[in-house]
Amino acid sequence: MQFINPVFLWGLLLLAIPIIIHLFRFRRFKKVYFSNTPFLQEIKETSQQSRKIKHLLVLLMRLLAVAFLVLAFAQPIIHTDDKVVTGNRAVSVFVDNSFSMSSMGRDINLLDYARITARDIIESYGESDEFQILTGDFENRHQRLYNRDQALNLLDEIEPSPAVRTLSEVLQRQKHALRNYPSERKNFYQISDFQKNITDLDGTVDTVENLYLVHLESVESRNISVDSVWFSQPVQIINQTGELLVKLTNHDQNNAEEVNVELRFGDQRRPAGRASLEPGETMIDTVSFTINRTGWQKATVSISDYPIQFDDDYHIAFHVRHNIRVLTLHRGDQSNRFLSALFRGVPYLTEDQMRETNINYGVFSDYSLIILNELTNISSGLASELDGYLAAGGNVLIFPGAETGGEVLKPLSQRLGMVNPVSWEEGEFRVAELNLEDPIFAGVFEEIREDLSLPKATGRYHLSRSGANPGLSLMDYRDGRPYVAKYRHGPGSVFVSSAPLSEEWNDLVSNGEIFVPLLYRSAIAAGQLDKPAYVLGQDQLIPVRNVSADRQSEFRITGERQFVPGVERTGRNLYLNVYDQVREPGFYEIRQGDELHKLAAFNFDRRESEIAAWSEEELKDIVGDQAEVISRGTGAADGTLFSSAKIGNELWQWCIAIVLIALLLEQLILRFWKVGNRKKGQAAV
Repeated sequence: MQFINPVFLWGLLLLAIPIIIHLFRFRRFKKVYFSNTPFLQEIKETSQQSRKIKHLLVLLMRLLAVAFLVLAFAQPIIHTDDKVVTGNRAVSVFVDNSFSMSSMGRDINLLDYARITARDIIESYGESDEFQILTGDFENRHQRLYNRDQALNLLDEIEPSPAVRTLSEVLQRQKHALRNYPSERKNFYQISDFQKNITDLDGTVDTVENLYLVHLESVESRNISVDSVWFSQPVQIINQTGELLVKLTNHDQNNAEEVNVELRFGDQRRPAGRASLEPGETMIDTVSFTINRTGWQKATVSISDYPIQFDDDYHIAFHVRHNIRVLTLHRGDQSNRFLSALFRGVPYLTEDQMRETNINYGVFSDYSLIILNELTNISSGLASELDGYLAAGGNVLIFPGAETGGEVLKPLSQRLGMVNPVSWEEGEFRVAELNLEDPIFAGVFEEIREDLSLPKATGRYHLSRSGANPGLSLMDYRDGRPYVAKYRHGPGSVFVSSAPLSEEWNDLVSNGEIFVPLLYRSAIAAGQLDKPAYVLGQDQLIPVRNVSADRQSEFRITGERQFVPGVERTGRNLYLNVYDQVREPGFYEIRQGDELHKLAAFNFDRRESEIAAWSEEELKDIVGDQAEVISRGTGAADGTLFSSAKIGNELWQWCIAIVLIALLLEQLILRFWKVGNRKKGQAAV
């Protein structure tokens, strides 16, 4: 048997007080002279013996009451196993401070209750033991061990956090902090509501470890979240209607009626509609607004929801272009007049041209689309520059030259790892099918009309569907071979036509219903490197473009405060690393010197929006004998110690029960044990 608070055993010295009182009695007797005492001798001897037994029993009850009251404060524990832990123990306590812990128990929210529980755990250990206090923030200071008073002070500093950690990640941190202690002296505690999307301990725990899962259960589990917001088109243009797609989810088991959706765009704030959701339903709503200025823009979609509110706002930042620039590289003076006419007829599209013998690689990043029109030579330098351009999110559209185009494109195909056009053949080849699921043609046609004119080629290359990067067919000939194929290369895309653009071999230029969407959509599909929003704790790298090496140290990020980001260069791309310096959602300005380079929007991780959690019984089934599951219910702390050492069975309740029984017996003895002055059958004197 051991004691959690052995210092209280000094209270056993109080046992001397009732003993002293009994020995000295502090009672004076008065002598009374009586003429004939032999008649009282028998009664006198009987009364003294009875009185002595009574006093001894009263003394015994008082000693029992005092002794077991002292033992109750010392908190005796009997080990449940045969091992006796000697020496200082190391205790790691994880307090889940994610947003789901803002849910209410019966009296207080779960995070406050977790703090109280952690305090009970720490106080139930000895003063010489060492403690780690860990939260989802994974701060450096939480990777060291503290004494009991320091650990208790750390609990008061725990605040809700956007960080979301799986329990296996938490356990690895706990193991690392306690790695220098033998296994029998290590104890791990995880205090959480054990949401289903973070509970992944199955099969990850060694059975020799002392792992205790303290289960807290919420009594209020309502939540509606704005999961994501994105544009229906990747590029936004001034004086056009922007269309936002908003994903909402009802995580409750009850209907969500008439949820108000609000849009904040620039200085405007207006209602954007109402949504009703069934239990567990996810829906995508559409919000439209007019874009009336260029440059970087801010937009926030909001709902009103209680009690979990961290996921009610979703911020996005985007850039509005004045126009979309396209660069055409062609051989000699043979530019395609139909191609130029197309760009002149489509608003917001601007075409620049360069000869293949006079290419300025330094301006590639200024264009959303680069068209290679029947080039006769692709140098290794051009292939390298196009590789970097695609890696930065640009798009390339290739029309090969007749007969020799396959050989010309071979260096570029090898560089980009895509299938090279081969086997030139002539004949009549008609397009029979469009891929309406790809963004290039998605939404262009409500339905395919019977009289819709599709392109026809009289000369073509074979675009193979096999290989490491077979690509995706956008249009197919009647024999099933691709007419135009799309190949992904990093964030960029390469569109390859099997036929030249020349009217001699292809009538695509005279087929406006197909030609215009193909050129327009492939141009506006660029710029995917810029995300409309980043997730706190996940997306820490922000790409930036057009930055020379000598100016990369000039970047500053300004939000609720200003800080200098880390700079990482990967190939041609430059990334800003914010590490953990962005902790609040909202908009952050990325400046290069005094110039605004771009805006970045950050939002809380939506994994915490899914409030479904494992019950105590379900959690026990999941972990089996790998860990002990302890329930603290849903009410506020009752002031009792947790006895979180969990090294044995608690006996303090039995001590209190013995104290009450001893006091009751004392009163019964004093009340009903009468010491008489005579016996039955004796004459009174």
